[in-house]
Amino acid sequence: MRAPRRVVRWAMNLEGQVQAYADRLGRPIIVFDVDFNVIAFSVHDRDVDHARLAIILSHRGSSRARDSIREYRVGQADGPVRIPPLDGGKTRHVAPVRHEGHLVGYISATIPDEAPDAELVEDDAIREARAQIGMILAAMALGNREDEDRALRLVTALLDGDPDQRARAADELLTGGLISPVPHYTVITLSPPPGADAGSATLRLALDRALASIPVFPSLKAVGTVIDGEAVLVVPYEIDRERLAALLALPAFTSLRAGVGGAHSPLAAAHRSRREARIAARGASIDPTRGPVVHWDELGLDRVLLQLPLERITMSDLPAPVQRLLDEQSGPDLARTLEAYLDCGCDAQRTAQELHVHRSTLYYRLDRVRAITDVDLSDGLVRRELHAALRVATLAGLR
Repeated sequence: MRAPRRVVRWAMNLEGQVQAYADRLGRPIIVFDVDFNVIAFSVHDRDVDHARLAIILSHRGSSRARDSIREYRVGQADGPVRIPPLDGGKTRHVAPVRHEGHLVGYISATIPDEAPDAELVEDDAIREARAQIGMILAAMALGNREDEDRALRLVTALLDGDPDQRARAADELLTGGLISPVPHYTVITLSPPPGADAGSATLRLALDRALASIPVFPSLKAVGTVIDGEAVLVVPYEIDRERLAALLALPAFTSLRAGVGGAHSPLAAAHRSRREARIAARGASIDPTRGPVVHWDELGLDRVLLQLPLERITMSDLPAPVQRLLDEQSGPDLARTLEAYLDCGCDAQRTAQELHVHRSTLYYRLDRVRAITDVDLSDGLVRRELHAALRVATLAGLR
């Protein structure tokens, strides 16, 4: 969800305080919240610390850095704690940031190479600057929690409520300026495969990164939240498909799968897009060949097949010719040949090119398929039955 005006104002104040703090130290700094997300950083023309740059670009401290901060008990310290170099970086002083006695974040200051053993001597101005940063972080955290709670309430009502609840939620989202008014809306879901747990922090980070990176029209506002182990985005714009795929290719998010629903109007009808997005995400989880991002408008017949109780389908539910084919020792290879042949409209030359085999090899394999299945591949009804059954076998995990 886009940051409301008061949070943007706090962020602008924070940037000034952070730069002033860094200027007093004469060193580059990074400000983290208590979950080690990057909140702000200073700008230095000669900053060539590649580890620091990697943290800024990833918007999150590395796992080793987080472990070191905990190991050196920075959260319990009164002032900066010296942390040895990590991941090819530099020695750092990391100080806790508090507001009214509560830990709200950390400030990490780079120590120059020429003074790796230097002690950081703090004066009253530096301590006061850190207190000001603490106050801003506390206010931002409070505002973010309030906004997250509101987004959870409204998006849940929009997608899971009855018709009256959906209409009221849509009206509040629009009149409150949480989402832009446009002709149609699309829902995107981000979730781990069934049986896996990505963790709420990972889902929240993926949600924030998606809202910030995938819109084609960044001036339009979108809204998102995490509901029952699933990040849900309601977007009023066309998304950048390549950016969404690149996001899920990042190491932190490779366990997630994205489903993109169709476009629906009005906003109160977004629950339909969410249903489609979940079906598409199921396709991404079941069939890895589709990739981590699946769009409803590209599913084809799988729109129907993915709604079947696939986990209850067994080999005995498949047509007898397909059962015989898959039971053969060479069945998996022959099934791939048959499926490619059917995918190519029974065009032998094109199929041979797709499989990178000679046409005589293809004809031999098809003769084997005919002998095992005992069917006529020239019969259109037979081809339809075989094609659909092979696809069901794939989605059900029987191949």
